[in-house]
Amino acid sequence: MEIKVLHLGLIKTNCYLVSTQKAAVVIDPGFIREGTYDFLDQNSDKERLILLTHAHFDHIGGAADLREKTGVKIAIGEEDAPALSDKTLNLADCFHSDIPPFEADITFKNGDDFSVGDIKFRVIHTPGHTVGGVCYYTEDCLFSGDTLFESSAGRTDFPGGDMKALKKSLRRLMLLPGDVKVYPGHGDFTTISRERENNMFVW
Repeated sequence: MEIKVLHLGLIKTNCYLVSTQKAAVVIDPGFIREGTYDFLDQNSDKERLILLTHAHFDHIGGAADLREKTGVKIAIGEEDAPALSDKTLNLADCFHSDIPPFEADITFKNGDDFSVGDIKFRVIHTPGHTVGGVCYYTEDCLFSGDTLFESSAGRTDFPGGDMKALKKSLRRLMLLPGDVKVYPGHGDFTTISRERENNMFVW
């Protein structure tokens, strides 16, 4: 499995391009970028999907446009799906971002297993940063959105944020194997074992 990252927008949101021989997945296309179109076009012979970890503007802003241009479906956790069309919940109004309302094609709940080509994912519902944020777990990789960062965690002062829920979500993630690589929504990559030892938010 090959993982590439694009740093999108002024907030430098991490957009991940994940590919194998049979799959191509874009995770959190927060802003419009030709590189995401090119990636899906170049892999048009594979099974493809756009995954959203949560519904904040800097993670969803390019998704609808990308779907329109490529025909690739959008998936998100079911409890964050309503925020895709609510500019207060997705923070578009707060940050003066022009994101037309849209809907997901697929919604997930905690524990769902799904495949894209030859990639098998498990959905881990991780509320706290938003009510419906999810992490996508595959092989030895976790795409953690804004739940878990290197030595930090997502903020909880936006609508739907809940520090108690976030702490519970982080403790669940710490039960994953230590060698799992964490690909967060912002900042550098890390591992579960590194966060167990260095992240003050996880306990």
